[in-house]
Amino acid sequence: MSDNNYDIIVIGAGCGGLTAAVCAAKEGKKVLLLERHNAPGGFTSSFVRGRFEFDVSLHQLCGFSKEAGLGELRRIFDSIGISEKISWTDVPDAFRLVSKSSDGTKIDVTMPFGVENFINAMETYVPGSKKSMEKLFNLAEYIEKATTYFSESDGQYNLREIRRIMKEHGNFVRTAPYSVNEVLNALGVPQKAQEIFNAYWMYLGVDCDRLSFTHYVSMVHSYLKYGSVVPTFRSHALSMALAGALEDHDGEIRYNSHVSRILFKDGHASGVILKNGERIECNHIICTCSPTTAYSKMMKKSDVPVSAVKRTNARTYGARGACVYLGLNRSPKDLGIKDYSVFITDSADTAYQFTLMKSIDSNNAQAAVCLNIANPDCSPAGTTVLCLTTLYTDNCWADVSPENYFEEKDMLAARLIANYEQATGITIHNNIEELEVATPVTFARYTNTPQGTIYGYFGDDWDGIVPRIMTEATDCDTKGLRFCGGWGAQLSGVSSSVASGRNAAFATLGDIEEERSENNEK
Repeated sequence: MSDNNYDIIVIGAGCGGLTAAVCAAKEGKKVLLLERHNAPGGFTSSFVRGRFEFDVSLHQLCGFSKEAGLGELRRIFDSIGISEKISWTDVPDAFRLVSKSSDGTKIDVTMPFGVENFINAMETYVPGSKKSMEKLFNLAEYIEKATTYFSESDGQYNLREIRRIMKEHGNFVRTAPYSVNEVLNALGVPQKAQEIFNAYWMYLGVDCDRLSFTHYVSMVHSYLKYGSVVPTFRSHALSMALAGALEDHDGEIRYNSHVSRILFKDGHASGVILKNGERIECNHIICTCSPTTAYSKMMKKSDVPVSAVKRTNARTYGARGACVYLGLNRSPKDLGIKDYSVFITDSADTAYQFTLMKSIDSNNAQAAVCLNIANPDCSPAGTTVLCLTTLYTDNCWADVSPENYFEEKDMLAARLIANYEQATGITIHNNIEELEVATPVTFARYTNTPQGTIYGYFGDDWDGIVPRIMTEATDCDTKGLRFCGGWGAQLSGVSSSVASGRNAAFATLGDIEEERSENNEK
């Protein structure tokens, strides 16, 4: 094999691509990771303004227990040897929610970690909710066992195995087709308890009338059961640990390497061409960019199967992100900030809030994160790092003209700051030392993601995590080419992207073994 021919090329060094590359290299494959920027990470990176360092997007990681082997993210990191190479900081509380209930009353609750603690707190806020919440989390525990089984299997099920799955994991099968709200209603969870439990929907970008119950309850259960962490030295520490693990397993990373074309030969992926014209050959490709981008801009039309076009065209881009990064010249204690994360919405009705988020003018929702509450040393003494993040559920920033763009950014910052102050009663606008605004346009330019979406394709009811996992094997319409990261079966988010990278690597290794067997039979 020549130096310019690889078993697997991974396109994009976000955490999904990095994980895929590490997992493949760990199995002895010759792996090349190509990244168009000069550093790894994608959304899991940081930047500096003045004397402050800001995380681009990472707010917290779930599925990572301090005890080895517990939680899906922890198991993945254990398997590739980076769990102990990163300094972790615990997030103190699950979340605070400030919103308006469907009955018109104000919701202002702070929810703790720990399933039992969460249930007891819910009973305090919503008397009479305890029994239904216990049913809910018993079901969540059952579903965790089922999803762990699926994640550790090879995805090849014969009829006998399918019957066993249906018998042993019946509640998983029964609830899989339904949305969050459909199952909560069936369990008799009181309306206000549902509204509190559903607060975390913003981190998935799909309202709870459509969001898969299996997906959401698995995430929230893992989050509450194992707690949440962030890298002490920002998400860049995570990216660098993954990059280091790849090199430890003799994988290769090339930065400033922009892939412009994916090549096929006889219907199978065969290599890439870089923007500078260099051609690199391989046998398999794992891509972290969107299938829409790959099919429309990086491949010949004749190399894209009709089935891939139909599936991709049926999907819709997910929520677009915008962030206001604030460096404040007073400490959280002096400002009165006590919460690590606060969800602030106009309505606890997620479907209605989803509609409000289609427009710039009607969108007042945000997730406010103060990193200092978890990590007091993340900024100079006497200062605060605060990030205000909002989502748009339509491509509304496309209507902003270039002439009005910077004015619209200023208005976004002013709106989110004013909403934060009104919801929390904490004044921050007089203490702003550094302010940076990232819009969907910013994220589109930096990450090359269509329309600035940070959540891949919408996880609609027909295209949620369960349907995607069930069809993952047949989703590989383009032989030798698989996708991971936010566009994969696990949908978006750092923890999901890591799991997606792991799964894409294992699926590709399975493809390689299958092709080897077929060749031996010929």
